[in-house]
Amino acid sequence: MAPVAITMGDPAGVGPEIILKAFHARPHRQHRWIYLGDPQVLAWTAQRLKLPFNATEIQQPEQAAHLPPDTLPMLATKAEANMARLAFGQPDPGHAEATVESIRSACLGCRDGTFDAMATPPINKSVLHAAGIHVPGHTELLAQCCEAGPPVMMLAGQGLRVIPLTIHVALHEVPERLTPQRLTTTLEITAQALKIDFGLNKPRIAVAGLNPHAGEEGAFGRQEIDLIAPVCETMRNKLAPDVEIIGPLPADTMFHPKARQAYDVALCMYHDQALIPIKMLAFGDAVNITLGLPIVRTSVDHGTAYNIAGQGIAEHRSLLSALALAETMADNRTRHSQNP
Repeated sequence: MAPVAITMGDPAGVGPEIILKAFHARPHRQHRWIYLGDPQVLAWTAQRLKLPFNATEIQQPEQAAHLPPDTLPMLATKAEANMARLAFGQPDPGHAEATVESIRSACLGCRDGTFDAMATPPINKSVLHAAGIHVPGHTELLAQCCEAGPPVMMLAGQGLRVIPLTIHVALHEVPERLTPQRLTTTLEITAQALKIDFGLNKPRIAVAGLNPHAGEEGAFGRQEIDLIAPVCETMRNKLAPDVEIIGPLPADTMFHPKARQAYDVALCMYHDQALIPIKMLAFGDAVNITLGLPIVRTSVDHGTAYNIAGQGIAEHRSLLSALALAETMADNRTRHSQNP
């Protein structure tokens, strides 16, 4: 198996801290991860936070296999962070080029088979924009790198998986962005990912309604009648018997323990409809997964947390979960390719 690449994240945030903590706390010593970014950032963080730092810089990914399992391989990118100005909790456009090169290098390495998967600590989009790098975020940058269509964001943790159909848009814009094509494409990508990446033979997708009580037969809106239900029925017929599509369902009754047993993923219509339940249930442990890419990419469920950077209190559980899931997804893809 090829290693999993861990990108650098924002050097001024909690990313480097949680990388060091996750490697030190990894449950299985046979895991082979490679840090991809500026090695100075990890050394600087470890020194200031008095964290264990057993890491070695390598020149080629293949060299990682010859290191002891308790040593983190570090593969340097050409772009470097601005070490003279690096400070905990201080966003700086001077780090943006190194941050983006780390992500792109990991993505390209996944595409050519150098890495099995990639896991990403958090970045700050405003820092990239201030440096003249105008991408909406991690997901869009990876889609560009992979030359892929619109990706799908999934969050998973504590036995729950959720997907927001629309993500970072104002609530009043959601109805106009809720289109048959968007819903159809998301259902197709989700169904394929559940089978290939998660190894589910007959995945069950629960689709939430947009309106209270799923519109209550048109009393509170017609999106369920005019759009969501017809698409669900079309896709139910298209994907049967390999995929079960349930809904549209009232979102307020989809997330209690008994309801969650009836499906493998909840497809929600907007950001908070999906993210409130997953963060109530698994905040700090959840994993952000990008579906619809030719590579495996997982990420943490939190941001750069500048407010606690440098205090040594950042939790690394989400990154550990992201790395473990990346390995599992990569294994599932390999098995599927061998037994399609």
